[in-house]
Amino acid sequence: MATYLLLHAFPFDGSMWNEVAEELRADGHRVIAPDLRGFGHAPLGDDAPDLQRMVEDVVSLLDEPAVIVGCSMGGYVALGIAGDRPDLVQALALVDTKATADGGVARDNRERIAVLAETGGDWSAGMIDGLLGQTTRQASPDVVTRVAGVLAAAPRNTVAWAQRAMAARSEALGVLRELDTRVLVVVGDEDTMSPMPEQDVIVEACMDARLVVIPDCGHLTPIEAPDAVGAALLGLVAAR
Repeated sequence: MATYLLLHAFPFDGSMWNEVAEELRADGHRVIAPDLRGFGHAPLGDDAPDLQRMVEDVVSLLDEPAVIVGCSMGGYVALGIAGDRPDLVQALALVDTKATADGGVARDNRERIAVLAETGGDWSAGMIDGLLGQTTRQASPDVVTRVAGVLAAAPRNTVAWAQRAMAARSEALGVLRELDTRVLVVVGDEDTMSPMPEQDVIVEACMDARLVVIPDCGHLTPIEAPDAVGAALLGLVAAR
């Protein structure tokens, strides 16, 4: 039995992993799927925007090494844990995420979103098209409705905080080069937010990495194809 730590994407909470967690638990594994700072039931606090605060929050939940799994923003946190506490990383799964830092255009866009969130603007306009693949948007209206509801309910102060924290993150390729454990890289083949070239960079930096491309999915594979993501995560432990 392994412990899986599942870290969610922006602007979701731990419940985005419910379907995947069910599959992992059915195979006998322990699952921890926390709400990251400011999301779900987790308080935001008064700290300045910094993903390191999320890393520290999550590390405090671990009492043993775990399979650290992060989707999108959660992937940035997972990489932070791998850098700070590699002893807690039994294996690492990076799902629809990046190990590179934001460039100037991306940082400017995050600040634009943060300001819109703070000032009552429509900060999430057009975001569903980036989060979900074209196939999902056309064939799964229930998933579109679910994601739209999450965007509408996201606390505006948390949106601003998280966007600025992500904009300030550092490149994590050095962490991957030093990490002596198996890495699983999962991406939807329609993901335009963390496209394939970003995944190739991750794989090339790792000592031991496996790439799984999930068809007909965008940036939220744990929601768009939970069975496929769960199977890939189970395979990561079996491979060990």
